[in-house]
Amino acid sequence: MTLSTALSSFDLHGKVAVVTGSTRGIGCAISEAFAAAGAAIVAHSTDRDEVDARVADWSARGWRVAGCVADLGAPDGVRNLHRSVESSLGTADILVLNASVEIIQPWRDVTEESMLRQSQVNLHATVGLIQAFLPAMSSRDWGRILAIGSVQEERPNAGHWFYSATKAAQTSMILNLARNERAPGVTFNVLRPGAILTDRNRARLADPAFEARVLENIPTGRIGVPADCAGAALLLCSDAGSYINGAVLAVDGGMRL
Repeated sequence: MTLSTALSSFDLHGKVAVVTGSTRGIGCAISEAFAAAGAAIVAHSTDRDEVDARVADWSARGWRVAGCVADLGAPDGVRNLHRSVESSLGTADILVLNASVEIIQPWRDVTEESMLRQSQVNLHATVGLIQAFLPAMSSRDWGRILAIGSVQEERPNAGHWFYSATKAAQTSMILNLARNERAPGVTFNVLRPGAILTDRNRARLADPAFEARVLENIPTGRIGVPADCAGAALLLCSDAGSYINGAVLAVDGGMRL
């Protein structure tokens, strides 16, 4: 295989990529990598201002983009996102399950309300999104479903008792599909970030003592940034990764070790 052939396998021209929670952090970095590779992308959030800002920015770069405001924890959230994509960009080829709710509570403090919210977005929406987008991928014999997991699945902190359980359950769903769906052109994988400097983690990592404790567990000696996840996602969601199915790829600097 020549270098040009290898590089062309990362090309996403003609593909439609849906990354949930794509206006910031890891979802934003992945969406921008997909768009740079040629895909049409979706700016999705629960915040109208964030969506509008991303649509303006990405459109100015010459990318094909649609905006969608949808709460995946609401009864009509998945349906609204699916309809928005279908009407504006067409049938999706790539689905990245990135949006999640993380409520930090030790087991004694977990409430029904927090369990319900995390379950609705992290699990119920996962089921709904797959049921909405997978059939068309299977019928065309090309598709990519990628879940963004968490290092909390392997190294759970006490405060992530319920959240880590929802992410582990999501991974189980993806691996079940990878084993049993047997769709030749459709793959199911998990990308598992470690400590990444996102808006969600910025306040905690701004505490020098907390950051020092985190860094003690990372062999590469640095906190990751959202762009660290983009290349791995592009591999798993392009033809370059067509024979990668059922993988759980850690992007954590070795934190899981």
